[in-house]
Amino acid sequence: MKIFGTDYDGVIINIEPQKASAFGELLYREWGVDKDEASRFWMEKGGTSRRYKFDHFYENHSGKKLADETYEVIESEYSNLLKSKYYPQVKLLDGALELLKFARTNFNFTFISSGIPTEEIKYLANLNGVSHNFDLILGTGGRNSSKADHFRQIIQERKPNLTIFVADSPADMKIAKEFGAIPIGVLTNHSREELLNAGASVTCDLNNVISVIKNYIKLRR
Repeated sequence: MKIFGTDYDGVIINIEPQKASAFGELLYREWGVDKDEASRFWMEKGGTSRRYKFDHFYENHSGKKLADETYEVIESEYSNLLKSKYYPQVKLLDGALELLKFARTNFNFTFISSGIPTEEIKYLANLNGVSHNFDLILGTGGRNSSKADHFRQIIQERKPNLTIFVADSPADMKIAKEFGAIPIGVLTNHSREELLNAGASVTCDLNNVISVIKNYIKLRR
């Protein structure tokens, strides 16, 4: 069983910088958080859940735990902003569609593991016309509070002998390595050094990912 997984933002599309800026503006307006600090934190913590990012600033700002009801209100405002202002303009990164077609043909099972809430990542993949390339699209919320939950579910259910995971953040490299996957770091929003230090087996530009994966498939034959 060969499994291919990927993060979404930073591999298939890239609007992380815009999302970080919108996050900073929202937290400044609602909670008085320094917008630049919030934006930097968003970028640094790529690969983590949206809830984690909101929790961090709410607790630091108020000294209290973020209640589910409060989170749902501000997260809905943030999500609606992305859907109205940013998502309609987004385009696939060069090489993304070719990668997905290759994965669909050469792997037994394909999935998305995203820190975006589940319904929103499904919406986004459908909007971008790529949802049919995946057997499973996983976001956060409900029983999946983090990407570790995604990997745990897939490894336990599928028992693969090869798992490739493509992403662009250090957090993703750590999680993939922890669960025995081969982490391929894409140089979209983080440096080669950051990705390698976090556990990436190899780093490359998106257009070179297919050739890297072919080498790993050959080694496992």
